[in-house]
Amino acid sequence: MLANNGLEKRKKNSKKLIIIGSVLAIFFFVSSLMVSYVQYTINKKNSDNQEVVNFSIEKGQGLEEIAKNLDEAGIIKNRFIFGLYLKFKGEADSVQAGNYQIARNLTMIEVADIITQGSILETRITIPEGWDIEKIADRLAINGVVSKVDFIAAAKGSYDYDFLKDKPQGSNLEGFLYPDTYFFDDEETGQSVVRKMLDNFDKKYTRELAAKIKIHDMSFYEVITLASIVEREVADPDDRKKVASVFLNRLSINMALESCATIQYITKENKTQFTYEETRIPSAYNTYINRGLPPGPIGNPSIDSVLAVIEPAETDYLYFLSADGETYFSYTLDEHERKKSLYLN
Repeated sequence: MLANNGLEKRKKNSKKLIIIGSVLAIFFFVSSLMVSYVQYTINKKNSDNQEVVNFSIEKGQGLEEIAKNLDEAGIIKNRFIFGLYLKFKGEADSVQAGNYQIARNLTMIEVADIITQGSILETRITIPEGWDIEKIADRLAINGVVSKVDFIAAAKGSYDYDFLKDKPQGSNLEGFLYPDTYFFDDEETGQSVVRKMLDNFDKKYTRELAAKIKIHDMSFYEVITLASIVEREVADPDDRKKVASVFLNRLSINMALESCATIQYITKENKTQFTYEETRIPSAYNTYINRGLPPGPIGNPSIDSVLAVIEPAETDYLYFLSADGETYFSYTLDEHERKKSLYLN
């Protein structure tokens, strides 16, 4: 009787083991299928549609809401697996707020990389040569980078760069916000934008350039001031060297620069000819009524204009005028007046 009981117990235990083994086998089989499905899903392209769409993630949004929005935007197809993947990778809290451009034909892994690595959509802005701080501020504000007030306030701040050592205390950064094409993201501040421009200037301001400036009887700030005038007067590189020569020749004999560019800076009017009354406007920047350089730059020049000032053409010209895309140079006032009657009337 005892033998029969033992046999029955062994049979029951054997059945249990078989059942447990079968359950485990089914579990591992299903788990394997699920893992394979997840791997397939996260590595599969969402679609063959290459369209790029704008997608925004707001500060404070949770992973569930972000995954839902991605799904509804047609960027991913399974919000649950997408969230599961980010949690498994430990990156659920690494999603960065901002504006993105995401193609519809990416895999979930690629989409996850974009929003966790901060590949935020950047705004591309070109700052033309010669523009002053006011114009730059307007363009930045119109494009939604920073407000005009914030940028102008930042441009009055103090920054530690070697090329700013000659800048008078209390003056703004006019002349040193290098004109170029920049990329700005949604997190920009007035100071971060200014620093990008100053960093760019710093790259252009080489030791070679600094050495060339030192041999002149001008401070770096004075060079930038004159370069800003040259920049606004002419665009052609050869003409810039000649115009720089004209201004330097005038400075050497204490003759007024009489630059229309400085009147433009005062009046904010984009024209090349001004009335006699306009050239009498009381201002420290009016180079018709004041001899020497104005108090500071009237815009932000390119390095080409800086080079024109420190390596000008060797001429005895004292006058020039621009008309119909050409620049005409003269030695004497009589010669200059004749050319004015020929080309400006």
